[in-house]
Amino acid sequence: MENIDSFEEFLRKKKDEENSNRTDWPARLDKWLESIDVFYMQIREWLTEFEQEGFLRIVMDKEVNLNEEFVGSYKTKRMDIYIGNDLISIIPKGTLIIGSYGRLDMRGTKGEILIIQPEWNDWKFAKRTPRLETWDVKAESFKKILQDLV
Repeated sequence: MENIDSFEEFLRKKKDEENSNRTDWPARLDKWLESIDVFYMQIREWLTEFEQEGFLRIVMDKEVNLNEEFVGSYKTKRMDIYIGNDLISIIPKGTLIIGSYGRLDMRGTKGEILIIQPEWNDWKFAKRTPRLETWDVKAESFKKILQDLV
């Protein structure tokens, strides 16, 4: 009889863990979409003077359709930055990323770099070398990456 009690206790503990670890997927999706919007606003702020001078153009009229397990299907926007004849696109890839709350891909004519969010609204550039190398996305580092991608 002792084994049954122990097993029942084990099952209760596992059930309690399951209930306490439940993710509110709609809230997670809302937070992800909001973090993208905040990030795009930050980029616009960094580039406003250059856009006003006509050195570049930012367009956000293309939708991205994503479908993720647990989260389901949803739409978001990509950001396109035109510099001369070159295009750099920032494309959301998803929120269910190992070690991150989300990932964006930044693609230009000369390559691509990942942008991950290890903490909410804390964006990092990421490059796969033998190991994952990351550094902060700040105004100057963003402008440097723009130059490297065109």
